[in-house]
Parts: sequence; structure tokens; C-alpha cells
Amino acid sequence: MPSIGTVRTLSRYLSLVDKVWMDWTDPLDHIADIWFRGHADVDWPLLPGAQRPGYKDVSEHRYRHDFYLRAQPFLNETTVLPTSDWDWYFLMQHYGVPTRLLDWTESALVALYFAVQPDPQDRPGCVWVINPRTVNKKLAKLGNFVPIYSDKCVTPYLSSLWDERRRTMPAAPVAIDPPLNSPRLAAQRGKFTVHGRSTLSLETRPALKNNLLRIDIPAQAKGRIVRQLMSAGMTESVLFPGLAGLSREIRDAYAVGFDI
Repeated sequence: MPSIGTVRTLSRYLSLVDKVWMDWTDPLDHIADIWFRGHADVDWPLLPGAQRPGYKDVSEHRYRHDFYLRAQPFLNETTVLPTSDWDWYFLMQHYGVPTRLLDWTESALVALYFAVQPDPQDRPGCVWVINPRTVNKKLAKLGNFVPIYSDKCVTPYLSSLWDERRRTMPAAPVAIDPPLNSPRLAAQRGKFTVHGRSTLSLETRPALKNNLLRIDIPAQAKGRIVRQLMSAGMTESVLFPGLAGLSREIRDAYAVGFDI
């Protein structure tokens, strides 16, 4: 997908986001469904963890099996105890186990925060902007809406543990509204696409043309935008509520080597 612009300041970024909002707003209900995802490296594909190299050749049921058994002693760390397969799946994603869930956010600033994180190779970053209704209309063939995760139309995307009948799983991804069952997910205004059998990354799909856009951020501009986001109150402790997020924020505020 081609870039719709390169940004070096927060104001320029918000200007591009506003243009997309106006272009995508439905004149009937006066609202646009826009999701964002920030990448610190512009070349990262739009693929969930379970479909990336190093994980894609492992059955996700192995991850689920081990997590279900071994997470039991630590469930006191969760805000809401998991009671369904989807609850467990979102919990796995939250703690970094590979799944077919790809994180998005309703917040343009949250996505930008992740896009301007320093990269070891000093790579440019980007923010992806997607219309989730188009995903469901043109790829998932569900219609012009975003279902909640527990809707029956989403059920085929998550089989019972060790049910390997992958032929019954849809090939195309679907955009869903997840339960905001953790302070982090709520703070980051999280959304998800759930990917099916197909391992094609979203940016390679012609059906999403004009409904999946990219905003580029030069590596040299990241530090300046980080400072501007700090001034706007978009910091680590806001996106990661708790002592861990607060500690990282205090540490990074005095870090040497990242020009802000």
C-alpha cells in the first residue's frame, strides 16, 4: 500500500488523520470507523504473531494447551478471570503468547506513540490506518459492521482446544470489538483483527485499496514527535497503567542517547 504522506511533527500527523476521518465519515451516521496501528519499523508486515516466522509452523493449540495449564497460579494478576476460549485467547495475546490476533487502536495518538519508539537499526516507522468495516465487508464477507467478539459470526475463528479441523476456519481475517477487560486494553482503546487460515498480510490485499493507508515517519523525526507526545500527555504510564509503566516512564525521561 502506498504512503499518503510523511510526517515530522505531531501537528502534521493530526492533519493527515483529520483528512482521512473526513474522507471516511459516513454522511448518514456522521461517524467514521478508523483503526490505527503503529510500527517502529516501516517494513514490518501486518501479520499476527502466530503467522510470523518462528511461530507459524507451530500449532497454536500447543501454545493454548501450555498456557491454559501453566497460567493457573498467576491468574490473580488478571482483572477478569477467563471463563471462555476467547477470554483465554485475549489473555494469551495480552501477555505475548503468539496468537492470530493483531492489535489495533481507535486512538491515532496511541498508534503514533508505538510508531516513534526507537529502533535498534534506526529504521523509519509508520502508522497504518484501516477501515474495519471494509475488512468485514470485502474480506470476511460479513457485511458493513464490526461484530463483538462473542457474536456467532466470529465463532468459526476459534475452535475448541486441539480441534485441528482448520478447513472449517474462514480464510480471510475479520475485524472485531474485544472486551476491554484489562486497564491496558482500555487505556489503549484496543481493537483486533482475527486472522484465519490465510497468511497473507493485510497490506498485500488488493481488496483493501483506499481503505488501508500508511503514514510514514522518518527515523530522524521520532525524537521530536516523542517530545511532542509527552507534552500532549501521551506517555508510558498512560498507556501501561501501573507501577511497571510508571517506572519505565521515569527511567526513559532521563535516558541518554535518544534525542528528544
